Order: sequence, then C-alpha cells, then structure tokens
Amino acid sequence: MENRKKIGVLDSGVGGLTLVKELEKLMPNEDIVYIGDNKNCPYGNRTADDIVGLTKNMIEFLKEQEVKIVAVACNTISSLIDRYGNDYEFPIFGIIDPASQYVVDKEVKEVGVLATEFTVNSKCYNRLINEKNTDIAVYGEGSRNLASLIDCGEFDMEAIEEDIKLHMVNLLERCDAKNIILGCTHYPIVQDLFEKYGPGINFINPALQQAKKIKSYLEDNNLLNDNPNHCYNIYTSGTTDTYEKLLKVLNIQTPFDIKTI
Repeated sequence: MENRKKIGVLDSGVGGLTLVKELEKLMPNEDIVYIGDNKNCPYGNRTADDIVGLTKNMIEFLKEQEVKIVAVACNTISSLIDRYGNDYEFPIFGIIDPASQYVVDKEVKEVGVLATEFTVNSKCYNRLINEKNTDIAVYGEGSRNLASLIDCGEFDMEAIEEDIKLHMVNLLERCDAKNIILGCTHYPIVQDLFEKYGPGINFINPALQQAKKIKSYLEDNNLLNDNPNHCYNIYTSGTTDTYEKLLKVLNIQTPFDIKTI
C-alpha cells in the first residue's frame, strides 16, 4: 500500500534532524528513512553542479528504500530544486518555499535570512518572497563556517557562538528585522544562541513549515500511515557519532538504526 511507504529525508549532514523532529511531532506513525552526506558537508561551499550531482545520488538511494515522497531538508540543496525536482515518480519537497510562504502570510515589512553563503547568494528566498509580495524587503547574511561547525559533532560552542554573533551583528546593522529565517537546518540546533544576540526577534524555523506542508499533502492524497509500528533509519556517508549526539540534543525518541554507507 502506498501509504505504508516511507518518507525520505535528505540533507548535507545532520541538520535535517530538525525536520525529522517536526515530522515526528505532526505525523508520529510515519516511517522515515534519512540520508546525510556528512562526508561532503558543507554543501554551501560547493559549486551548483557538484551539489546537484551529490543530491541525485542521495535521491537514488532513497528511491531504493521505496519512499512515497522525499523531503529536502537542506536550504542549499533546495535552492537548486528546479534542476532535479521533477525527475522522479515521487514528489520532492524543498524547504525554502514553505518558509517563504509563511513570511508572505505574515505580511511583514522586512525579513532577515541567515544561511550558507550559497543559499544567500542564490537569492532564492528573495525571489520566492518577492514573487508574491514585492513590498517585503529581504536581507541575507551568509556564513561560510557555521553549518560545518555544527555538523562536525565537536560542538565547539565558543566558535559557534562567535560565528553567530558576527553574522547577527552584520545583519542587524543593515536592517531592523523582527523576523529572521534560520535558512539552514543546522541553525535551529543552536537557536538559543541566535536568540541571545537577537532578543525579541521571531526566528523562523523552515523545517516546521516544511513538515506542515508535507502533512497537508499526505492528508490530501490519503497517504498518511496509520501503522503505529513505525521505524526510523539513518544512513550517513560519514561517521555516526554526530547523529547519536544530535538525537539526544533534539530529544528525538523514535527507535532508530544508524548506518554508514
């Protein structure tokens, strides 16, 4: 049965676990198969062709796992979804569009975007937001190192905080945004540090908006899984240590199996 197939989640590393956390909250019966390309993380410092090639490898892997949809939990990868999103028999959901729609629906005057340099330079958030409302000013601030600092699993909190402080100061010197998109799925893992340097700011987690969109699609197409005996498997091209740490940090409860491929 189609509804018993899995939800596939892919990311350049461990950041997509923030999406898994939201999927579990909204759809606790779903089977999830996750692949993170930690060996090649961060994607934000790679060329577009390189990113698309690596992404297609992960999608092919998920295809073998008999998924009903694929969720791209990486903003950098999602910024290139036009180059691969329609090449498969199952739908592929990016993470950028749902967050952009959320901003439009809030009718804010300006919004900040903290993300990888690649995501910011692609202006994908600017484009999607301004296609629907040209009056919203979008200010991007890209970090070259933050995703990899979080993904490496060492949790050098001093280095992570310094990077966050730098980019928060840079962004808030250019705008007075009361809403900021955490445009990399790694960033919500350390959201408390963003809040430290942006008190009172509404930090938008695109993973939550993406999970809501996926749930709506599965409901509309009668694809929700009603089997409580669900499973959750993680595959990585790197080491498993970071996943074991992050699962505890994010308080993800579902039984899981972590394998290196």
